[in-house]
Amino acid sequence: MQMGKSFRSSLLIPVLLLGTTACSQAPKPVNEMVKPVYPLKNIEMVVGYTAGGGTDVVARIVAKTAEKYMPNGKTIRVTNKPGDSGTNALVDIMQANPDGYKLGSVSAGSLAIQPNYGKTPFASDSFIPIAQFNSAPNILVVRADAPWKSYDEWLAWVMKHPGQFTYGSSGAGNTQHLAMEAVNILESIQTKHVPYDGAALSIKALLDGYVQGVIVLSQEAKPHVDAGSLRVLANLGTSPTKAYPDAVFLRERGFIGLDTWSGVVVAKGTPQEIVDTLRDVFRKAMNDPLLKEEFNNIGLEPAYADSKEFAEIIARTSKLTRDVAKVIGLVK
Repeated sequence: MQMGKSFRSSLLIPVLLLGTTACSQAPKPVNEMVKPVYPLKNIEMVVGYTAGGGTDVVARIVAKTAEKYMPNGKTIRVTNKPGDSGTNALVDIMQANPDGYKLGSVSAGSLAIQPNYGKTPFASDSFIPIAQFNSAPNILVVRADAPWKSYDEWLAWVMKHPGQFTYGSSGAGNTQHLAMEAVNILESIQTKHVPYDGAALSIKALLDGYVQGVIVLSQEAKPHVDAGSLRVLANLGTSPTKAYPDAVFLRERGFIGLDTWSGVVVAKGTPQEIVDTLRDVFRKAMNDPLLKEEFNNIGLEPAYADSKEFAEIIARTSKLTRDVAKVIGLVK
């Protein structure tokens, strides 16, 4: 009898152990095993300027291309929230849930410059940079029927008529404004600045005769230059542009050179896996041959910078433009 009990016990122990192991390896509920893959819904990209302006045009081209690489076939809808020199959109991003469903289309003016004036609720490093899209020169443009056929003719007139030349820009204190004020310092001239909420409005003001010139990005002027309604007098950027070879390149005359870049950011606190997904999507989009072709069609070259490099560009632009703003008295 003892031998029978012992034999049955020896058979029972492995069975119990097997049952214990099986229980410990029981499958977890589906909601614990499968983590939702971002994005589960469509994404919004907010532009701080009016539709049709340079930042808006670039954002729409990139967003359209990025959709090809977005997981789950989700789309990116571009919306416009202009005002306060492009900062309204960034306030919106800062206050949004950090879940990756609201992206901020940023420019040098809205992100790197405006915080220098101490009037924004955010600093230039208050967001997570995802990617830089482009870097374009600022250009001085007048109407095609203006009396000045060249930069030197314009300069001679402005010297004889101090304070009479009016120019528009896409906002007070942004790169366009600072670039022209730096020209005033370089050439010892006086001009009058008229800010607008976006390049499209400033160009309309020029075409309608409310201002005599504008400082805009190369791609913003191109349709009007091609149509014969506007003339480019000078390139205020850091490098020559193929689109306007006849424009005077002021850096060759000692000008510091200021470009305007654009890119995309998300709110701080966005989960790292979502940030990584967005970085990958926009990296692929910026290297897409069709995107490069569309950029070329508006007189632009892509200037992709990854998250780390873009953060450095933001910091560098902030310091440079702050120094210029101090010289002209906009910053103490």
